[in-house]
Amino acid sequence: MLDAGGVRCRVLIDGWRAVSPRFVFRGYDDAVHGQLIGQHLDADGMLPGRFSALLIEAADGLVLVDAGLGPFAGDLEAGLLPGELEALGIRPEDIRTVVLTHGHADHVGGLVTHDGAIAFPAARHVVHERELAYWRSTAARELPGEAGEPARVAFATLGQAGLLDPVDHDVEVAPEVRTLDAPGHTPGHLAVVIDDELLWAGDAIVAAANVPHPEWVSTADMDPGENERTRRALLARAADDRLLLGGAHLPVVGRVARSDGGYLLDVV
Repeated sequence: MLDAGGVRCRVLIDGWRAVSPRFVFRGYDDAVHGQLIGQHLDADGMLPGRFSALLIEAADGLVLVDAGLGPFAGDLEAGLLPGELEALGIRPEDIRTVVLTHGHADHVGGLVTHDGAIAFPAARHVVHERELAYWRSTAARELPGEAGEPARVAFATLGQAGLLDPVDHDVEVAPEVRTLDAPGHTPGHLAVVIDDELLWAGDAIVAAANVPHPEWVSTADMDPGENERTRRALLARAADDRLLLGGAHLPVVGRVARSDGGYLLDVV
């Protein structure tokens, strides 16, 4: 559990994965990345990681940031979010707001159940309007491997039920919870700040090594240059405001400090 100025936040594990460092770091080169990354690789040369969501116990109701893979987990060891919530005694209808950082499958797949029902039927679902427009576009339909299908299904289902809440600027979704425009990983990616204490970066920052090296972009970043600029802006805010930094795939939470013109992560 994380304490964000008295607001309790829980990182909920939706699943586990191991991926090539060449996916996490575009143009991976042992001579460049190896000193920081090599020590974290498993016996197969893969980088272990996780899928996660964030549960925020806001004063006026529960806020969930992202929804995991749900029925789109396939062969992955994932789709565990419903069990995580059940273990806490939380029913799907107890969630009042869902903030969607972006439309990749591991963030929106769990918005629907295996039988196609809405997973959180009492919640408003906050998403950036640019993100929504992209995943409804022809370009998203033409992504290889039907990568856009989970978002298409989820957004269509929620739209028909009138549960989508598109935004075009930073908004307060609860008295202690505010979204931040953080594009680059996807066109309308959002980050979230909780009570000016915790910055949840979503997928804008995916590895601890991105703190000292925000230029080490991922192959999953749709606009690498824009995501690097977003990372630098988020790191500056985290450092200057002394925010805890966390994210969907980050295995640690820490505080960011300025150092020699860059940033370091002090794990807590």
